[in-house]
Amino acid sequence: MRGRAVVAGIAVVIGGVLAPVGTVRAQDEPFPVELRVGETFDACASGQIVCPARAPICDDPNVAVPDDVSGGLGFRAVGPGTTLCSAASAVGPRRIFRVTVR
Repeated sequence: MRGRAVVAGIAVVIGGVLAPVGTVRAQDEPFPVELRVGETFDACASGQIVCPARAPICDDPNVAVPDDVSGGLGFRAVGPGTTLCSAASAVGPRRIFRVTVR
């Protein structure tokens, strides 16, 4: 009987360790952002990046550009299209955003 409890405990620990892996993998994909021309996405307020963020870049500045939003980081929609933007987080790796402007 005690053997089953030990096996069950091990299974719970392994499940607890492996469960977050699916969540971490999902974060490897760029976070989708949809905007209209002139709108601004507040990356800090979205909870997708730990601020203060630094070194923001966008692949296509004709679509979106980094912008200061209430003292934090944001991305402003410039023209129609899709581009990748990213910024270095205060902790951890850069966070990537897929910005689609309509």
